[in-house]
Amino acid sequence: MAIRHDGTKATTKKAVWWDGGIHAREWISPATVIYIAYAFLSKYGQDPTITHLVDQFDCYILPVFNVDGYAYTWTKAYTTMKPSQFKLQDDGSIQAINALAAVHGTQYQHDNIAQTIYVASGSTVDWTYGTANVIFSYGVELRDTGKYGFLLPEDQIIPSGEETLAGLLALLQYIEKQVYV
Repeated sequence: MAIRHDGTKATTKKAVWWDGGIHAREWISPATVIYIAYAFLSKYGQDPTITHLVDQFDCYILPVFNVDGYAYTWTKAYTTMKPSQFKLQDDGSIQAINALAAVHGTQYQHDNIAQTIYVASGSTVDWTYGTANVIFSYGVELRDTGKYGFLLPEDQIIPSGEETLAGLLALLQYIEKQVYV
């Protein structure tokens, strides 16, 4: 899916890629990606921040990366070296987690994936950073980190989307201000 506005004055637009559902049993991830896509579509022309960002970025969305694993779970019950641009990436990450926390008070950690959760090689982040040379490559682990694990109750779906949208908007605003390599 793509969200873009071609009537912009920007001659060369930056691209953003979001994917969800990399791990089959993380059901909140596709719901959150869809929430963000819906917010961008429904609030364009009404919300000045979203309107500006859609005018500046072409957004490409894959809500469910691991389609067969995701479907299956519904029917059946490396290194820690930091990249050379770590400071630049980290500053954006800090702005995003602060924006996330401001919505519902949910606290997030930030660091490289291997140090924050576990080595997760072969992900979209690995490819975009290592092969496509996209400096601003991030992996976001959503709520819940305690009581519910991967199976969040229905009342946490919208809050997950709201806070993740706030974090994404803060991150895109940060990236927009950087000299894009």
